[in-house]
Amino acid sequence: MESPSISDLEKIKKNLGIVSQYLPLELPGSNPQKAREYLSRTIQMLEVDKTARAHELVKNAVLEATPDFEFVLSNALKLRHDGEKLLRNGNYKEAVSKFEEAMNKYRQVLTVIEFTEDEEKKKKITNALETADNLRKLANFRRVYHRIKNAKSEKELYAALEELQRIEVPMDDDRFDALVLAQRKLIALQLQTVAEMAQEAWNLYKNDEFFSAKKTLDGAMKSLEKLFETAKKYDLVEEIGKIGELKKAVSHNINGLMELLYSGEKPEGWHFRVPNPEDFTIQEENAEEEEFLEMSLNFQKRFEMIREKYKISKVIGEGAFSYVYEATNPRGQKVALKVLKYLDTDYMKSFEREFEVSAKLEHENIVKVYRADPRLGFLEMELATGNFEEYQKPLPPRLAGRIIYEISRALHHAHSKGIYHRDVKPSNILYFGRPERAKLGDWGLAKLASKATRKSSQIKHKTILYASPEQTSKRFGKLDHRSDIFQLGVVFYEFLTGQHPFIGETESEIINNILNETPEPPSALNPEAEPFDAIVMKMIEKDPKDRYQTVRELQNDLRIVMAKVGEKLKESASTREIVEQLAQVACLSMTAIVDGSTINWRSELQRLIKTISSLYEQTGDHALISIEKQLEMMLEQDVRPTRETLRSLLPILSRYGYICTIE
Repeated sequence: MESPSISDLEKIKKNLGIVSQYLPLELPGSNPQKAREYLSRTIQMLEVDKTARAHELVKNAVLEATPDFEFVLSNALKLRHDGEKLLRNGNYKEAVSKFEEAMNKYRQVLTVIEFTEDEEKKKKITNALETADNLRKLANFRRVYHRIKNAKSEKELYAALEELQRIEVPMDDDRFDALVLAQRKLIALQLQTVAEMAQEAWNLYKNDEFFSAKKTLDGAMKSLEKLFETAKKYDLVEEIGKIGELKKAVSHNINGLMELLYSGEKPEGWHFRVPNPEDFTIQEENAEEEEFLEMSLNFQKRFEMIREKYKISKVIGEGAFSYVYEATNPRGQKVALKVLKYLDTDYMKSFEREFEVSAKLEHENIVKVYRADPRLGFLEMELATGNFEEYQKPLPPRLAGRIIYEISRALHHAHSKGIYHRDVKPSNILYFGRPERAKLGDWGLAKLASKATRKSSQIKHKTILYASPEQTSKRFGKLDHRSDIFQLGVVFYEFLTGQHPFIGETESEIINNILNETPEPPSALNPEAEPFDAIVMKMIEKDPKDRYQTVRELQNDLRIVMAKVGEKLKESASTREIVEQLAQVACLSMTAIVDGSTINWRSELQRLIKTISSLYEQTGDHALISIEKQLEMMLEQDVRPTRETLRSLLPILSRYGYICTIE
């Protein structure tokens, strides 16, 4: 009898897990009966401690149980395409069923490759699953939308509204738009009822039943008051006007009847106004009846048209709604192309908004968007090295602090223009070459301050993890720039710890954690993050009033802490590390002075002069002396340094391995 091998036992355990995952699927390419036979013999060998033989047998069981996942993928793709055809033709219920079948196939493939090391394949299949899921949501939403659109009675509308609240939707704006349509139809139906009540009152009045006529009109007025509040809530301008007209007529009739009842005489010049129900019908808008611009224009055709203008090098990213390609534009410039998979109105609006917002926000920490093409559904933008969703975490605290500071510069600039990002998360923070050269991208959800609403705040997929409390609950009040500060705080926490502060198994659990749970400070998970604890915890306070009220306040605290980290570093670090940290502190002071984000530029200039002096002590670089004297003279004369003056420091800082940009 051979001695059991621990190594073999571990491998056997792993392979048994794989077989147990595959066998219930019974997918094409697998031989469940043969796999079970090998499993039975494996157990027999284990009973007599023949682990080496058991290992060989269980490997055969895995081979027999493993399906042909490419065949399953082919089936999934066919089901998805069938669903797309049904969706285009308005067969929404059947489309939902096809997309659900496709999703099940993709899940089966994920189960099959769970134990492989091919992360790239897993990611692609996960994206394909998300795409099918979003198409399912879209088809299901269109089904309910058409129920609302075609409803002929209040009972049918309320039933459709009830279903609308239960289903998942691609975007929160979709649900709101359907809700508005339903409210318009409800108001139209109820206005007809009120107009009929006014006609009934007219008939009563003609028969000298004055009291009954007034009672009927009182009921009509109560109904109109409720309708007016609903129309105001949803900003329905046409409906508000119609309700106002009817209220005037009803009020006029009530006042006349009151005078008649009390005095016995009609008011002079008064006559009963009889509204025509047809005057109060509200025309349905057909311009937005369909959410698609041109679903029949398939992706491959659009992609070929794009390739006529751009040289496509490779795919560098994929999401549920778009692909991102590395490409060369007609000017010979390397760019990134974000291409929509489907030309849906809402996603195109998001693309166009991203282009418009980016055009207003020229800043070195904001990703440049060069062009938007609504017809072909793509954006041309600055080509990044990568994004921080893919970056290994936790980051060194000094690097994490620097990146958060750079992104805060982008937010400070946007907020100064009255624009909120509303979707700050690692995948939207891109880096160019070195990680500290960070920029904030994906401004497709950004809104002007005057128009920022919870309704327009899209929360879906991974975005929910980075949602602020006010994006998920009315109790925290109006959505404003402090929502961006919260989201950046969540990102900072993740950068420092490698973990999300509000993680949960389900979306509802995540939302509950965001609204009600206070996470441990970052240092509980990473002791080196302790200097940033207070900053992070203040950024992710539930109540916006308890957070930093401006990005400027956040930047000041970041600079102070990072300077202290630099001072502490001198006690144990190498000269190279000390020099790099001093260069970073100098860069922070420079950008604060240039951006105007410091509360007191004179204090910041003093800090910069002190840092340059320390840098000279460490390096002996004589180029620093003349700059130090120039800045000291400016401080004495109360003259704020210009961008050009501070730019002269940039080449010197770059000598010490630190990249600082001032555009």
